[in-house]
Amino acid sequence: MSIINGRDFIERLNKMENEIWFDGEKIKGKISEHPAFKGTLKSKASLYDLQNSQDIKNEMTFLLPENQNTIGLSYLQPKTKEDLKRRRKMIEHWARHTHGMMGRSPDYMNTVVMSFASSTAYILKGKENCFPENIQSVFENARENDLTFTHTFITPQVNRSESYFENTKEPISAKVIERNEKGIVIKGARLLAT
Repeated sequence: MSIINGRDFIERLNKMENEIWFDGEKIKGKISEHPAFKGTLKSKASLYDLQNSQDIKNEMTFLLPENQNTIGLSYLQPKTKEDLKRRRKMIEHWARHTHGMMGRSPDYMNTVVMSFASSTAYILKGKENCFPENIQSVFENARENDLTFTHTFITPQVNRSESYFENTKEPISAKVIERNEKGIVIKGARLLAT
């Protein structure tokens, strides 16, 4: 595959049919048509349209050498100063397009995933329980399908009026509960608090 456009982005989200609740009510119908999300999703979709703009497509994308697919520059693994400059220019286009008001545009986590994949040979290869092939697989799938990611950082909040020592059988906070030949198994949750 290769880069997507805004319509593809919206259709992909709508097809997921995730269970999403807003203000105590489950959202019914397409997420892209709900008043609370419609504007943000339209703005994000416009970024995907921007990377397809013929005027700046060469500043937003690159050709993947092995199959000549057109890929978003946020997935480019930089090898030279010129690569870094190209990535900066792409990020600048998206930031200017949103007037700096979209702090979590797709390039943010694309860069994180790309960085993890780029570093596997240096920090993970040959180390016990690191599984560099897993992050490489995630990276390649994301790059070639122009995926969008988000992230979480905090432990879920529990009833603050009571002491909590996590002594239940089921963990609330994310933690490793098993290690096996395929990697680690994590159970529990983490949340983003921005």
